[in-house]
Amino acid sequence: MFALAYRITGNRADAEEIVQDAFVRLQKSTPKDAVRSHKAYLATITARLSFNRLRDQRARRETYVGEWLPEPLLTADEPGIGTEDVSFALMAVLERLSPLERVVFVLRNAFDFSFEEIMPVARRDAVTCRKIFSRARARVLEERPRFTIDRDRHHALLKSFTEAALDGNTAKLVSLLDESVVLHGDGGGKALALKRPVVGAEAVAQFIFAVTRTLPTGVSVDEIDLNRAPALVISSSGHPVVAILIDTDGERIRSVFAVANPDKLDALALAKS
Repeated sequence: MFALAYRITGNRADAEEIVQDAFVRLQKSTPKDAVRSHKAYLATITARLSFNRLRDQRARRETYVGEWLPEPLLTADEPGIGTEDVSFALMAVLERLSPLERVVFVLRNAFDFSFEEIMPVARRDAVTCRKIFSRARARVLEERPRFTIDRDRHHALLKSFTEAALDGNTAKLVSLLDESVVLHGDGGGKALALKRPVVGAEAVAQFIFAVTRTLPTGVSVDEIDLNRAPALVISSSGHPVVAILIDTDGERIRSVFAVANPDKLDALALAKS
């Protein structure tokens, strides 16, 4: 239920609240509701609540400062959450779908719901749900082709990226980046971050070096598991200030995501305490 809510909303706190609400609704259900399958009932309620929360979020994001990125999710102790469907790069692409496209895509692609099962959530007939899914899948594949990446290779690229950034090695860092690499940042107006993405290996490298030079002395750089992949957390005085995740095709880094909004680092702070 949490995995479903997080995939739809992209927010850990929202997902936790939705799961609690879904259980409350189950407890308040009466015999006349004819709950034949608790699993199916809870999945449907969770999806509906997540869909409603996502629509509310979209309205709030109109006043959000800069780019909105999903909340990084600690997954080291979450064996039930699969790698591909919760990858940060995919979650970022899902942010570009409409709420209806997103909920249909997640239910079908990640949870293998039939279109008949999706109908009561989307409040559309099965034929329309199929068309919505087809459109959403085409957009996702267009923006993020699937790559099968070995975890050790992902780790090696992240380690090399970190070393090059901290050493100020321009040639090495540029060699690790795809020529069309995109750097995304999310500060939410509460932390220093990009207002728009930086594109291109040289531009991204120079921006990373500029930011690295501003880091205070004594910061720590730790590798942890976020969204089922190796990621970095930079902390100052033991408090996380930015989470960095990368997307790669196995050869070069295609995207860099830097989440600095403190509201989206709360779980990481609790994990370190």
